[in-house]
Amino acid sequence: MKRNSLLILSFLLILSSLLLTSCYKKPKDTNDITTFLKNMESYTTQMNMDVKNDKQTINYKARQTYLRGSGYKLELNKNRVFIFKADDKIYISDKNNGTKYVQSKDFDEVLKLSFIGEYIGLLYTNEKVEYDIKTINGIEYTVINLFIPGNNKNINKALLYVNTKSMLPARMVIYDINDKEKIEIKYKDFLPNVKIEQSELSVR
Repeated sequence: MKRNSLLILSFLLILSSLLLTSCYKKPKDTNDITTFLKNMESYTTQMNMDVKNDKQTINYKARQTYLRGSGYKLELNKNRVFIFKADDKIYISDKNNGTKYVQSKDFDEVLKLSFIGEYIGLLYTNEKVEYDIKTINGIEYTVINLFIPGNNKNINKALLYVNTKSMLPARMVIYDINDKEKIEIKYKDFLPNVKIEQSELSVR
């Protein structure tokens, strides 16, 4: 009887160990994913962003376009177009009133962080990077968790969910200093290394 009890106990300990390992296992090689994302020559994607505060959730729908050497383009709610250039300037065109103006690249941290290239760039200057594997609705994701430097208490860390199989970004969640979810970004129809004309990101 005692021997059977020991066998059962040993089996339960092994099972618990296997379960914990499967729940918290890390990707085999995170370099493959980060290298793929960093080396993209171009991409387009639809983006759905929820910005949350104590009173309300504000939703933004946008289309992102990226071309290496030319910058990023963000078409926000079909009303405003933001073009981020290498000169650290943002060229904004407001279709509602026909105005155009220029801002510093740092004037809106949220929009800047929504670009995959900006996020991946932080991985190479940040010591607090963690990787996990999560399965959601039958799809395995590599979750890249990093600390966001700066003095903005509403933007303290971000989790980027990357489809482990396709290596394409699917979702980003940004938390404040108290680990409260503040921003959720979902990427849809992400197309890497597509042909984009430089004129599409030119400042007119």
